[in-house]
Amino acid sequence: MCGLCGIAFNDRSHLPNERQLTGMRDSLAHRGPDDAGNFIAPGIALGSRRLAIVDLSPRGHMPMASEDGRYHIAYNGEVYNYRELRPALEARGFQFRSNTDTEVLLNLYRAEGAAMLDKLNGMFAIAIWDEQEKSLFIARDRLGVKPLYYAERPEGLYFASEEKALFTAGVPAEFDQSCWEELLCFRYVAGERTPFTGVKRLLPGHYLTWKNGQLAIKRWWNLAERAMELRESLPPDPVDWFRATFDSAVNLRRISDVPVGVLLSGGLDSSSVAASLALQAGEGISTFTVRFDEAAYDEGPLAQQLAAQYRLDYRELRVKDDDLLSRIEQASWFNDEPLAHGNDIHLLAISEFAKPRVTVLLSGEGADETLGGYVRYKPLQHPMLLNAARPVLPGVSSAFKLSGRLDKLARFLKLGATDRMVFFNSCDLLPHELDVLAEPARQTFEYRESVLAEAQKLYPNDFVRQAMYNDQHTFLCSVLDRNDRTTMGASIECRVPFLDYRLVEGLAALPSEKLLSKQESKHVLRKAVEDRLPAEIRSHRKWGFGVPWKTYFRQQPDFHQFIRQLPDHEALRNAPFVPERLRQTAEAFLEGDDRHEPLVRQLVMIALWRQSYFARLNANRFRTAPAAAD
Repeated sequence: MCGLCGIAFNDRSHLPNERQLTGMRDSLAHRGPDDAGNFIAPGIALGSRRLAIVDLSPRGHMPMASEDGRYHIAYNGEVYNYRELRPALEARGFQFRSNTDTEVLLNLYRAEGAAMLDKLNGMFAIAIWDEQEKSLFIARDRLGVKPLYYAERPEGLYFASEEKALFTAGVPAEFDQSCWEELLCFRYVAGERTPFTGVKRLLPGHYLTWKNGQLAIKRWWNLAERAMELRESLPPDPVDWFRATFDSAVNLRRISDVPVGVLLSGGLDSSSVAASLALQAGEGISTFTVRFDEAAYDEGPLAQQLAAQYRLDYRELRVKDDDLLSRIEQASWFNDEPLAHGNDIHLLAISEFAKPRVTVLLSGEGADETLGGYVRYKPLQHPMLLNAARPVLPGVSSAFKLSGRLDKLARFLKLGATDRMVFFNSCDLLPHELDVLAEPARQTFEYRESVLAEAQKLYPNDFVRQAMYNDQHTFLCSVLDRNDRTTMGASIECRVPFLDYRLVEGLAALPSEKLLSKQESKHVLRKAVEDRLPAEIRSHRKWGFGVPWKTYFRQQPDFHQFIRQLPDHEALRNAPFVPERLRQTAEAFLEGDDRHEPLVRQLVMIALWRQSYFARLNANRFRTAPAAAD
């Protein structure tokens, strides 16, 4: 687990500036505090920070060169099946000087090129320089667990694990004003785009090649195609298949030369991971739980119960209310982009808390998107009822001032056709609800529309499965970005067993009558672990890792004052809002109007991010190559 960065220059004779590369590399020091390295040659600069997980010796130093000196690799992630891949390479005559997965990757690329990707089970972002061909190969894992960003500049291609490394090298850090609507509604800019002008992300399941200044991108993994193929060979018993594959996924993620623990929320997903790990590794595993004073948000008692059952080393943390504002600023720096989820700062805090005891954490992320766990999917199971309610419920909700889930359903019904309810399913805020701030300016979200088209082709007339597929390519990306930044911000590697590609592909291939149930969410998972978990956890109505931001915003003086000043905040000065409307919206929320909570929350997160992130970028400039001002 590491951070990588580099520059490939159009001028093949150009000798890179080592200070510029080192600045990029060391802006990622939190991703790899154990070692650092550079490779510089005419036309290429490649940097790495290492978090030592497998083979802790100096033999794991990166960038790593092949035995013949032709190839150089910088790599972020873990390939869990590297031990199974190594013998075949040794039989073909490849020599190994370390016990790392890095060297297996390097030799596998030498043997097979990009075709090697299909053999990998893991999370990874890989950059390999071919010194003979003067070409660059960059690849990203199937689900995008590990990040990779790039920017094309007149002098060449800049790339890195985090956007801040690009800015440290001199790529302009300019907020893209066209992404306001997507940031407010979806909380995340999906696809190749980012909130920064000219900065792109390499999409999950894609690889990039660069040579002589020419860039080409290819999709090497397509979930829809794999699901179609696997429909021809479905398991006879989906529950048995899932249990065996899930346990295998957890077991693979035990591979480590450093201590491994679990992020244990007390919910079904993380408890399933902890139980599987305990059954295979034995008692004494460290678990880490965030507690809340508000009983409605606190699942600590459930986590304690599971820990007692399996004799786990249970540890808990409460984040102080007085620390929330400073922690948002801290998390904004690690995240590079506006915080998209209410629990970002709590995951960073629990990762920092866990670091003295473990270097690897297992997480339950990915279960909701692949097994159908979100409550917001449930209305989509009843399209005929939605059609009947569409002409009636919005008016009833308005007349009787309904609240909660009925009001949310009424708001979504105003979107019209059910495919729009699928499209905006992950939103707390809908585009037409931005009219309280400005005149209507509806954007099209091209990448999100293309994903929906794939989903509709794969699951015609099955709205729940379409929403799940949508989430797997958009919302889940925001979750995984959050997971990567908050754990790596504390120099912790986070592994996600539910996103083992065998599970993701196999579940996507299952027919809905085998995967979903109208009586319970995550039906297959519940059946698979029903004899492992306490009844209280199996029956607990999980609402996600919730955080009571509404209470914090209204009761904490710092937040209260910040919201009152939003209309005059510099970060929102060029936003497409009418200041007086923004003032009225902020005041209405502070006075108790809950309808504006999603909008105010996201405005606060964006404003705090822009304020703190760009201030820190500017403060770092004197030590590195200059970056353009926001």
